[in-house]
Amino acid sequence: MPTKTENKAAEAISAAAAPGPHWSNNNAACTNTWFCMSADILDQLPSAASKDFDIAGDVKMSQLKYWNKVAPANRQLEAKGIADMLTKLFTSMLSAEYEDGHNYASAVLAMQTILTDEDKTIAELGGVVDEQHHFITE
Repeated sequence: MPTKTENKAAEAISAAAAPGPHWSNNNAACTNTWFCMSADILDQLPSAASKDFDIAGDVKMSQLKYWNKVAPANRQLEAKGIADMLTKLFTSMLSAEYEDGHNYASAVLAMQTILTDEDKTIAELGGVVDEQHHFITE
């Protein structure tokens, strides 16, 4: 049974998992999440979603290419690897900085939490990216 603190932390992460009012190509966190997860970089999105930003926001984590139904025990490690690559891409390639109070470790943990929940969407991942990273175009 989860403790009160664990429940509170889970609720905070879920609350952060929304990129403002909606998935928007006017939000740098949304567009950069889509670009990095697309076939051009990490190749995690289904083919149609890699080509169409508008439908990518509705893609569930269980639809990503890394999601393995046969070996769910590997999911945490694989999600951590993707979260690690994403934050490094954001900070190195796209010159993002961490939002106040956040750092590499908090970014990886927050994204990993979303990436391991089969019902969370790319839009929700974009929301967490937005909470953790400040992009130069914001």
